[in-house]
Amino acid sequence: LNVDQLFHSIFMYKSYKASQTKFFETEFMEKYSFISGRTNMISSYIGNLCNLLFSGFFNVISTIILFAIYEPWLILFTITYTIIAAIVTKIVTEKQYKLDKEQIKDQRFSDYYKDILTNKKYAKELRIYKLKSYIYDKWIYFYEKTRFERLNLVLKGTKLFNKVVFCRLICRMLAICVLLLGLYYNKYNIGVFVMLFGLIDTNMSKINEIISLIISGVLQDTKYLCDYYDFIYPITNKEIKNIKNNSALVSAPRFDNFNEIKLKNVDFTYPSADKKALKNIDFYLKKGEVVSVLGYNGSGKTTLSKILNGSFFPQNGNLYLNNTLINDNNRNSLFEYFGNATQEFSHFSLPIKEFVGLGYIEKMNDKSELDSAYNMVGIENLLSKFPYADSTILGKEYDEEGQELSGGEWQRLLLASAYMGNHEILLLDEPTASIDPLLEMDFINKIKENLQGKTAVLISHHIGFARIADRIILMDDGKIVEQGTHDYLLSINGVYSKLFNEQKKLYENEDKLI
Repeated sequence: LNVDQLFHSIFMYKSYKASQTKFFETEFMEKYSFISGRTNMISSYIGNLCNLLFSGFFNVISTIILFAIYEPWLILFTITYTIIAAIVTKIVTEKQYKLDKEQIKDQRFSDYYKDILTNKKYAKELRIYKLKSYIYDKWIYFYEKTRFERLNLVLKGTKLFNKVVFCRLICRMLAICVLLLGLYYNKYNIGVFVMLFGLIDTNMSKINEIISLIISGVLQDTKYLCDYYDFIYPITNKEIKNIKNNSALVSAPRFDNFNEIKLKNVDFTYPSADKKALKNIDFYLKKGEVVSVLGYNGSGKTTLSKILNGSFFPQNGNLYLNNTLINDNNRNSLFEYFGNATQEFSHFSLPIKEFVGLGYIEKMNDKSELDSAYNMVGIENLLSKFPYADSTILGKEYDEEGQELSGGEWQRLLLASAYMGNHEILLLDEPTASIDPLLEMDFINKIKENLQGKTAVLISHHIGFARIADRIILMDDGKIVEQGTHDYLLSINGVYSKLFNEQKKLYENEDKLI
């Protein structure tokens, strides 16, 4: 059990350490899915080795010695049977391993569609849009495909093993004939005959057991062990020791207090993408500055934010913090500078105070910090609605008294999480995306109030955020096309001016409708 836990822990550690962009790569995800479902094969490998040591190996050797003394022909039958059984077992085992590898993509499809059919978060869409039959047909296609492939392999394996059984029967019959002849010619007495007769079947059973342990066990598990090793490599003895001691994911040492962060000639392309998401980006953010990054959908705003906080790493160009180059060795230290409210986030089913506390986990139990974060997003009224206040569980994943929240309420909690612990840089990506439009301007003003004296990057396609920023950056097609103050950007009559006037007309039309 300890060995099994260790190998699972190493796998989870290496998964956590893998670059976030790796999870966009099909090849990586296929390896990841293959290993994650077969990590227990590694401890199985060790178990099979131990079983082999305590198997009937020595019994087989002692039996062969007795055959050599009394009836050498029995050794020939034993060797013949052993070779045939080993070859068949090896063929079936290799086909099983090959099929496991080939099916991983189809298995991922099957698991995905099954998740849609069974996961609570898809229940509403399945019913509203009557998707059950459509999704079920997709799931059953991949499920049946993989099932029939496995069934065909089992049938082929059964046919092959039937031949082994037939071979065993023939060898046994020939051995009995040889023994009867030996008894007839007084080569040995009836007692030796009975002993050798009993050892024939026992020996073949022991050989089956050993072949299974070696080929279906040790040798097959060695293949999975090699796949596992390819995934976790490289890893040091020190890392493994830290994993055993539960100290592998300790925080990296911090840099000095924040002064400036810079991107220099940064490019970034998503795996398998046709074009760059970021192109030759030069960007800086100084202490105490609020920068608004604007642009249409797909302009590269969110990708820029992920480069800034270290989630993604530049493929070309450099990222500097306080004039120190960020690399793989010090990258984890960058995370602690940021309070993040990302556009995509996980709806963890935790007590409210723990969900908010995740933003600065070291102060999760600090009531004054929590109360300050609640106040900054104005969720006191929300908390007062619940009988357990901020101890209320979010969602009903495992607690029937858990509370479901609206999109806007989730977003407020996420923003409170970003405010936890007084991070040196706030990174807010579309922080009003789920907020009621009638309350949006009040919410923006609340954010403006909270940003007094702070350093922040505000990412949005909403022009309202530009008015609370010291500097505005316009992105288009992965490039920074304009930057400056609101008045300056209006005066040059470029992309910002166009975006501003489009949104201005939208609000004017809304006023007319009202």
